[in-house]
Amino acid sequence: MRIPIGISNRHVHLSQIDADKLFGKGHVFEVVKDLTQPGEKATKDTLILQGPKGKIEHVRVLMPVRKFTQVELSISDTFALGIEPMVRISGNLQGTPGLKLIGSAGEVDLPFGAIVAKRHLHCSVKEAQDLGLESGQNINIKVGGERGLVFENVEVRAKDTYELDCHLDIEEANAAGLKMGDRGELVK
Repeated sequence: MRIPIGISNRHVHLSQIDADKLFGKGHVFEVVKDLTQPGEKATKDTLILQGPKGKIEHVRVLMPVRKFTQVELSISDTFALGIEPMVRISGNLQGTPGLKLIGSAGEVDLPFGAIVAKRHLHCSVKEAQDLGLESGQNINIKVGGERGLVFENVEVRAKDTYELDCHLDIEEANAAGLKMGDRGELVK
Protein backbone atom coordinates (compact mmCIF):
# COMPACT_ATOMS: atom_id res chain seq x y z
CA MET A 1 0.00 0.00 0.00
CA ARG A 2 1.23 3.50 -0.87
CA ILE A 3 1.50 5.76 2.18
CA PRO A 4 1.50 9.59 1.88
CA ILE A 5 4.57 11.25 3.40
CA GLY A 6 4.23 14.32 5.61
CA ILE A 7 7.33 16.36 6.40
CA SER A 8 7.71 18.61 9.41
CA ASN A 9 10.26 21.24 10.23
CA ARG A 10 10.97 22.53 13.75
CA HIS A 11 7.87 23.73 15.57
CA VAL A 12 6.31 24.24 18.99
CA HIS A 13 3.06 22.97 20.53
CA LEU A 14 2.13 25.24 23.47
CA SER A 15 0.15 24.69 26.64
CA GLN A 16 -2.44 27.41 27.31
CA ILE A 17 -0.44 28.66 30.30
CA ASP A 18 2.73 29.04 28.21
CA ALA A 19 0.80 30.57 25.28
CA ASP A 20 -0.54 33.25 27.66
CA LYS A 21 2.95 33.99 29.03
CA LEU A 22 4.58 34.14 25.59
CA PHE A 23 1.93 36.04 23.61
CA GLY A 24 -0.34 37.61 26.25
CA LYS A 25 -3.59 36.38 27.74
CA GLY A 26 -6.37 36.32 25.17
CA HIS A 27 -3.99 36.34 22.18
CA VAL A 28 -5.69 35.00 19.05
CA PHE A 29 -3.39 32.82 16.97
CA GLU A 30 -3.79 33.51 13.25
CA VAL A 31 -3.96 30.27 11.27
CA VAL A 32 -1.94 30.25 8.05
CA LYS A 33 -2.33 26.60 7.07
CA ASP A 34 -4.21 23.42 7.92
CA LEU A 35 -1.86 20.50 8.48
CA THR A 36 -2.27 16.88 7.37
CA GLN A 37 -4.00 15.70 10.56
CA PRO A 38 -7.54 16.98 11.21
CA GLY A 39 -7.66 19.94 13.59
CA GLU A 40 -3.89 20.57 13.47
CA LYS A 41 -2.96 24.04 12.23
CA ALA A 42 0.14 26.16 11.63
CA THR A 43 -0.10 29.73 12.88
CA LYS A 44 1.54 32.96 11.80
CA ASP A 45 3.06 33.25 15.28
CA THR A 46 6.68 32.30 15.91
CA LEU A 47 9.06 32.02 18.86
CA ILE A 48 12.77 32.26 19.51
CA LEU A 49 14.35 29.17 21.07
CA GLN A 50 17.38 29.80 23.30
CA GLY A 51 19.67 26.96 24.35
CA PRO A 52 23.01 26.88 26.18
CA LYS A 53 24.96 27.15 22.92
CA GLY A 54 22.79 29.21 20.60
CA LYS A 55 19.36 30.32 19.46
CA ILE A 56 16.95 29.62 16.62
CA GLU A 57 14.52 32.32 15.50
CA HIS A 58 11.17 32.16 13.69
CA VAL A 59 10.04 28.79 15.08
CA ARG A 60 6.42 28.19 14.08
CA VAL A 61 3.69 27.69 16.70
CA LEU A 62 1.13 24.95 15.96
CA MET A 63 -2.39 24.73 17.34
CA PRO A 64 -4.47 23.57 19.12
CA VAL A 65 -2.95 24.02 22.57
CA ARG A 66 -1.82 20.90 24.42
CA LYS A 67 -1.58 19.81 28.04
CA PHE A 68 2.22 20.31 28.01
CA THR A 69 4.44 22.47 25.82
CA GLN A 70 6.49 20.40 23.37
CA VAL A 71 9.29 21.61 21.07
CA GLU A 72 10.01 19.40 18.03
CA LEU A 73 13.48 19.81 16.54
CA SER A 74 15.82 18.20 14.06
CA ILE A 75 19.04 16.64 15.31
CA SER A 76 20.97 19.52 13.70
CA ASP A 77 18.81 21.98 15.66
CA THR A 78 19.74 20.28 18.95
CA PHE A 79 23.44 20.67 18.10
CA ALA A 80 22.94 24.38 17.29
CA LEU A 81 21.11 24.91 20.59
CA GLY A 82 23.56 22.84 22.63
CA ILE A 83 21.08 20.30 23.98
CA GLU A 84 21.07 16.51 23.90
CA PRO A 85 19.07 15.08 20.98
CA MET A 86 16.36 12.78 22.35
CA VAL A 87 14.26 10.87 19.83
CA ARG A 88 10.80 10.46 21.32
CA ILE A 89 7.25 9.85 20.23
CA SER A 90 5.12 12.97 20.65
CA GLY A 91 3.94 13.40 24.23
CA ASN A 92 6.73 11.30 25.78
CA LEU A 93 8.56 14.21 27.39
CA GLN A 94 9.86 12.81 30.69
CA GLY A 95 13.60 13.38 31.08
CA THR A 96 13.92 15.52 27.94
CA PRO A 97 15.95 18.74 27.87
CA GLY A 98 14.39 22.16 28.30
CA LEU A 99 14.92 25.49 26.56
CA LYS A 100 14.08 29.13 26.94
CA LEU A 101 11.13 30.17 24.73
CA ILE A 102 10.93 33.85 23.81
CA GLY A 103 7.65 35.27 22.51
CA SER A 104 6.29 38.70 21.67
CA ALA A 105 4.97 39.26 25.22
CA GLY A 106 7.28 37.25 27.46
CA GLU A 107 9.59 34.31 28.09
CA VAL A 108 9.21 30.79 29.45
CA ASP A 109 12.04 28.71 30.88
CA LEU A 110 10.78 25.31 29.76
CA PRO A 111 12.21 22.69 32.18
CA PHE A 112 11.62 19.80 29.73
CA GLY A 113 9.88 19.15 26.42
CA ALA A 114 12.47 19.45 23.62
CA ILE A 115 12.45 16.34 21.43
CA VAL A 116 13.44 15.00 18.04
CA ALA A 117 10.13 13.46 16.96
CA LYS A 118 10.29 9.73 16.31
CA ARG A 119 9.13 8.95 12.80
CA HIS A 120 5.59 7.65 12.91
CA LEU A 121 2.57 6.58 10.89
CA HIS A 122 -0.78 8.17 11.63
CA CYS A 123 -3.79 6.07 10.66
CA SER A 124 -7.37 5.52 11.70
CA VAL A 125 -8.17 2.44 13.79
CA LYS A 126 -9.94 0.94 10.74
CA GLU A 127 -6.94 1.60 8.48
CA ALA A 128 -4.68 -0.04 11.06
CA GLN A 129 -6.96 -3.10 11.16
CA ASP A 130 -7.15 -3.25 7.34
CA LEU A 131 -3.34 -3.11 7.16
CA GLY A 132 -2.88 -5.65 9.97
CA LEU A 133 -1.21 -3.07 12.22
CA GLU A 134 -1.52 -2.19 15.90
CA SER A 135 -0.95 1.12 17.62
CA GLY A 136 2.55 1.17 19.13
CA GLN A 137 3.93 -1.35 16.61
CA ASN A 138 7.10 -0.44 14.69
CA ILE A 139 7.05 -0.87 10.92
CA ASN A 140 9.26 0.01 7.95
CA ILE A 141 8.42 2.46 5.16
CA LYS A 142 10.31 2.11 1.87
CA VAL A 143 10.70 5.11 -0.43
CA GLY A 144 12.00 4.95 -4.00
CA GLY A 145 13.85 7.38 -6.20
CA GLU A 146 17.49 8.27 -6.69
CA ARG A 147 18.04 8.44 -2.92
CA GLY A 148 15.56 5.72 -2.01
CA LEU A 149 15.85 3.99 1.35
CA VAL A 150 13.91 2.14 4.03
CA PHE A 151 12.86 4.05 7.15
CA GLU A 152 12.92 1.57 10.02
CA ASN A 153 11.26 1.93 13.43
CA VAL A 154 8.26 3.91 12.20
CA GLU A 155 5.79 3.78 15.11
CA VAL A 156 2.12 3.18 14.29
CA ARG A 157 -0.25 5.69 15.94
CA ALA A 158 -3.85 4.62 15.40
CA LYS A 159 -6.77 6.80 16.43
CA ASP A 160 -10.24 7.24 14.93
CA THR A 161 -9.57 10.89 14.07
CA TYR A 162 -6.23 10.29 12.32
CA GLU A 163 -5.75 10.23 8.56
CA LEU A 164 -3.18 8.01 6.85
CA ASP A 165 0.14 9.84 6.81
CA CYS A 166 3.77 8.93 7.58
CA HIS A 167 5.47 11.79 9.47
CA LEU A 168 9.18 12.37 8.92
CA ASP A 169 11.29 15.29 10.01
CA ILE A 170 12.89 17.51 7.41
CA GLU A 171 16.35 15.92 7.75
CA GLU A 172 14.95 12.42 7.21
CA ALA A 173 13.00 13.61 4.18
CA ASN A 174 15.99 15.46 2.72
CA ALA A 175 18.20 12.38 3.13
CA ALA A 176 15.79 10.48 0.86
CA GLY A 177 15.13 13.37 -1.53
CA LEU A 178 11.44 13.48 -0.54
CA LYS A 179 8.95 16.31 -0.78
CA MET A 180 5.56 16.77 0.87
CA GLY A 181 2.99 14.43 -0.65
CA ASP A 182 5.45 11.85 -1.97
CA ARG A 183 4.53 8.28 -1.13
CA GLY A 184 6.21 5.34 0.52
CA GLU A 185 5.51 1.63 0.69
CA LEU A 186 4.59 -0.22 3.87
CA VAL A 187 7.11 -3.00 4.57
CA LYS A 188 6.28 -5.28 7.50
